[in-house]
Amino acid sequence: MPKFKTSLLVVLMTVAALAQTATELESPAVNRVAAKLNCSCGCKLNMACRMPPDGRCPVCQMNKTKILAMQQAGSSDQQILDQYAAENGKDILVIPPGSAGVIGPYVALGLGLIAVFFTIRRYMRLKPSLASTQIDRATLEQIEKDMAKLD
Repeated sequence: MPKFKTSLLVVLMTVAALAQTATELESPAVNRVAAKLNCSCGCKLNMACRMPPDGRCPVCQMNKTKILAMQQAGSSDQQILDQYAAENGKDILVIPPGSAGVIGPYVALGLGLIAVFFTIRRYMRLKPSLASTQIDRATLEQIEKDMAKLD
């Protein structure tokens, strides 16, 4: 019986330690750094992502574990990013959009709305033109003859 209690205690402590690590890996401090790094698994997201179905990307999990260990060792966010850039190249760093990247879609939307407004306004101003052309008498007589043949 004592061996069973000891084994149960070891299992419970292991589960508690793993659960604590999982919550630490999703802490704001780790995700703050992970959001500045591109994931190399091919998902085209940053390492703070939560991929379906279970919300765990093995590449992100491994890197978050490394980030957590570096943070616990006392490294600053910039030191961690510099080390990742040195190990994996500058492509691993997320490049945030500049002001044109943020404002660009809104400018395009505004220009599109202006174009739609002026197009609608132009078509609202057009008045239907009356048919002012004279019908040739010979053509009119030919049409009436052809219509009489149909009866």
